[in-house]
Amino acid sequence: MISIVQNFICTQPERLDLIQREVPKMSKVFKDCDFFINYGILDNYFQVSDVYNDNVQKLNFFNNMTANWGEVTLELIEKVTTPYTLILCEDFEYRITNDDWNEIMDEVIEKDISYMPIGRLWKYTKKEYHSGYEEGKKLWLYPASKSPGSSLSVDALYKTDTLKEHLIELIRYEAHRFPLNLPHHYEDIFQENRNNGVRKWGDDVLCAVPKEVILMHEQPQTETNLNK
Repeated sequence: MISIVQNFICTQPERLDLIQREVPKMSKVFKDCDFFINYGILDNYFQVSDVYNDNVQKLNFFNNMTANWGEVTLELIEKVTTPYTLILCEDFEYRITNDDWNEIMDEVIEKDISYMPIGRLWKYTKKEYHSGYEEGKKLWLYPASKSPGSSLSVDALYKTDTLKEHLIELIRYEAHRFPLNLPHHYEDIFQENRNNGVRKWGDDVLCAVPKEVILMHEQPQTETNLNK
């Protein structure tokens, strides 16, 4: 039903420590999923590949160093055969079990959710946003036209076909604020001031955010910021 996709680098010792600590947790949360991982650099390759190979059962691991995040991620998505794809950053701390995640996915499927951002849950789960949501069991629900966020998030659950369409569109754009090697380029392109953000999907596309902070960036600086 769902595949996990990651496309990242790791050159900083603190990031490597985090990956080695959190990948075993991540592999348990998503133990039934196919993983498509691209590690886009040689630095720390063996340490990173070892922790994935030692913990992830259904692993497809690549070392494509093409400096274009969108192109490489599209190559990964083209290998996905499940109806949903979850893109995860490498620097998440996991606060959820496999049972918790399965309950969330049951509701995603029941409600036919098209898009569920998981970044900044510390923000979008606050009470100030609740009046704009419809309450579900494990999810806050909202039409795309009333998205609390102004851009499409890289860290999100997508219907695979929708994500693929956006990645195909992405590689047509030159870098604007962020270089092509960063996932930030995706979020910079698909936002409301370009009239192609999530709100353009309208009233009939249902989106959601988890009601709980199921994961969180563990450190204030992400690897992509550290490598800009």
